[in-house]
Amino acid sequence: MRKVPETTDKLPRKAPDTTTRFSRRLAEATAKLSRAALATGAAAGKAVAVSWPAPPYYDYAEPRTAASTEYCLLTFMDQTTRTGALLQFSPNEATLTFRQEGAGSGTRIAFDSLMSVELLRPVQLKRESLPGSVADRFSAESESQPFTVEFVNGEVVEGRTVGHVKALCGLFLFLPRESSGVMRHFVPSHVVRSHAAGKPIGEMLMERNLVTPESVDSALREQLLLRNHRLGEYLTENRIVSHEQLSTALERQRSQPGQKLGETLVGLGYLSAAELQQVLEVERRDRAVPLGRILTDMGVLEPDALDSVMAKKLGIPMVKLAGLEIAPDILKRMPAAVAYRYHAIPLAESDLSLVVAVEDPMNAAKMDELRFAVGAKLVPAMASASDIGQALKKNYGARDGWGMSLTSPDNASRTAELPPWRSTNVDVAVEELTARLSAESADLELNEKHAEQSDTTLVKLVNKIILDAVAQNASDIHIEANPGEKGTRIRFRKDGALVHYLDLPARFRRAVVSRLKIMSQLDITERRRPQDGKIEFSKFGPARVELRVATVPTTDGLEDVVMRVLSGAKPLPIDQIGFDPVALATLKQLMARPHGLFLVCGPTGSGKTTTLHSLLGHLNTDERKIWTAEDPIEISQPGLRQVQVNAKIGWTFAAAMRSFMRADPDVIMVGEMRDAETAKIGVEASLTGHLVLSTLHTNSAAESVVRLLDLGMDPFNFADALLGVLSQRLVRRLCPHCRQAYSAPQAELAALASEYCVDSQADADAVLGAWRVQQGGSDGGISLYRAKGCGACDQTGYKGRMGVYEFLVADAPLKSLVQRRAPISEIHAAAQANGMRTLKQDGIGRVLQGLTDIHHVRMVY
Repeated sequence: MRKVPETTDKLPRKAPDTTTRFSRRLAEATAKLSRAALATGAAAGKAVAVSWPAPPYYDYAEPRTAASTEYCLLTFMDQTTRTGALLQFSPNEATLTFRQEGAGSGTRIAFDSLMSVELLRPVQLKRESLPGSVADRFSAESESQPFTVEFVNGEVVEGRTVGHVKALCGLFLFLPRESSGVMRHFVPSHVVRSHAAGKPIGEMLMERNLVTPESVDSALREQLLLRNHRLGEYLTENRIVSHEQLSTALERQRSQPGQKLGETLVGLGYLSAAELQQVLEVERRDRAVPLGRILTDMGVLEPDALDSVMAKKLGIPMVKLAGLEIAPDILKRMPAAVAYRYHAIPLAESDLSLVVAVEDPMNAAKMDELRFAVGAKLVPAMASASDIGQALKKNYGARDGWGMSLTSPDNASRTAELPPWRSTNVDVAVEELTARLSAESADLELNEKHAEQSDTTLVKLVNKIILDAVAQNASDIHIEANPGEKGTRIRFRKDGALVHYLDLPARFRRAVVSRLKIMSQLDITERRRPQDGKIEFSKFGPARVELRVATVPTTDGLEDVVMRVLSGAKPLPIDQIGFDPVALATLKQLMARPHGLFLVCGPTGSGKTTTLHSLLGHLNTDERKIWTAEDPIEISQPGLRQVQVNAKIGWTFAAAMRSFMRADPDVIMVGEMRDAETAKIGVEASLTGHLVLSTLHTNSAAESVVRLLDLGMDPFNFADALLGVLSQRLVRRLCPHCRQAYSAPQAELAALASEYCVDSQADADAVLGAWRVQQGGSDGGISLYRAKGCGACDQTGYKGRMGVYEFLVADAPLKSLVQRRAPISEIHAAAQANGMRTLKQDGIGRVLQGLTDIHHVRMVY
């Protein structure tokens, strides 16, 4: 066994032929089993076919059947070995079932107890067949490449492999036999420190006399300088060492050229050995500029020659695209926007896969993202950047704004654009994380074990979903798991409407839900009953945001998750929440009263909390003491004394208000009057010299008055305390950048005026005449606005929301009606006689101002 060189600042040497640990153990294990058993796979007990991945560009010549048995050699963490039958191999559960020779039943073994799994029967591989239209354009690639695996215990194993598969569970290798076939090996991920495949590129270039040893030596020194520069940048940017300490270490290193930068930092006491190891792990994941690129930049190597050698090294064929005619149905497999974004070109179909030419097939993140965007298994081929650029222009046409003109072979053009949510609302990173997770899991279903791990791609993906929701001002996140093979849909509620965000493969659904349960401290094993929780996201990511989490069981044992995003919104000034001048002046007069009860009502999500905090912001001065009881605290304001209620421990709205009464308040805000006790204490507080603000879940202002009377309020005390009721809704605002004016026809205006006069004494003709006068003359037309769509509003035609209001002021006639428990209709009529506009009337007023359209007004009332 040969150790991997610790530095790269020496000329590469051709490695002598070595026998790997795998090969020696296989020979010993095979000798222990009878030749008949290995030849036929016969064994006592029921046999189960073992699913084992094939290397890239290969498939198994003869698939195994359920009637055969795979024999294997297991090597455990303590270096002991066992030989027997592999009955089941379950990477998604990180376990296998094994029956030792002579035993009657199988034993379940976890991967974390193993160093390696080696199947003892050789198998034949066959090349994936490529269509003749492109097969003759593929250069010959190497049949096998050297590999190196470094274990966490420091042991290093070398050999040759016909490709390899890197999955979340571990590394699959395929060692060629001298006679024929390959031997299959699996190394769990927990024992692999690093791995590499293919000869060093410098060695291959020198073997072909493409570069001189002196050029490689110079390039290696340049690579080492770049790597040290990258390492230094990482150390200083993350404040692991200071700039002064780094300068000292680099100066010391100049006098000791044989010593690496990390070793120098440890020697000076600036880093511990453990800290250096962590930093080097990061460096391994993000190496410096490749040696081949340095050689081409130096002008000593032609790019085409480098591409050819890289194809040999990686075992991935090189293809020449000039003059290649690609079938129209193949081009349709990859939209133009995707092809240009990833600088890739589809070439042909091979079995169920799509052959794709890319410049760097070893860029795993990019390839995984491309696979996710296309929605198919990809077979990569290498091509030069110039060839790909020419092929894109020839087959897809030139870029054009957000999309590209796609020219088909029959000379018909069409425009292929990404959907708006993919183009603007979703950062590419979330697709990249999803694709990376797909690659890491190797088409296996993720489970709760993956959700419990930290700093994994799954964790980063869940965090990214939440961060995107916050960045896009979404109020809710909906995660909807579908049965069978249908994907998991994720949607955001933005401006009151649900918009598509992302589709996840079905196999991620349990892991994503489990991860969210872990973050909100819920039971991940309970899937039959709904659960409620809370996530303090600052513990998991960079945003200070809280999420209320609700899980709901659905069909087939699945669960949906809905999260309300409480992102610490800021209160709007009272002058900016959309009141007309008369209503605003009246509202300020009521807020100037030293005592009384003011209510804001409306359904969930109608903006009641925002309005209350705007009123509190108006009242929040140094002369006033303001207490609030909220569940949860969605908006924070300096100067307020805000309390989070918790009914589970008896800290209810009513209990909080009783405490406030003993804490010398001027203003009390209670989140909701949901029961008789809270309402009674609120009325009593308003009658004893305090201004009380609260909310109710009712549909209209008049209904709020009757609802409180129905809760048992004394009508005389309630009438004395009541200042007013504000009922409100939120409607979508037309995008100011693209809204489109039109002259409304007479029939539409007449219908609008009639709708305005419903439940009132107003005359429709008089109302319509008043509208014409407001817009410039009694005979003139009236202009309304409709949604159009542009980049600023994600092609929806709407941007943001605004409030529509129904403002009931408790004057003397109305208080009299309250005292005698008048019905809703009488209270409503009295309020209108006092100048109240209904929600529908206020909404139609916003339509006439060009701020919204009647469709969205009708949706909320």
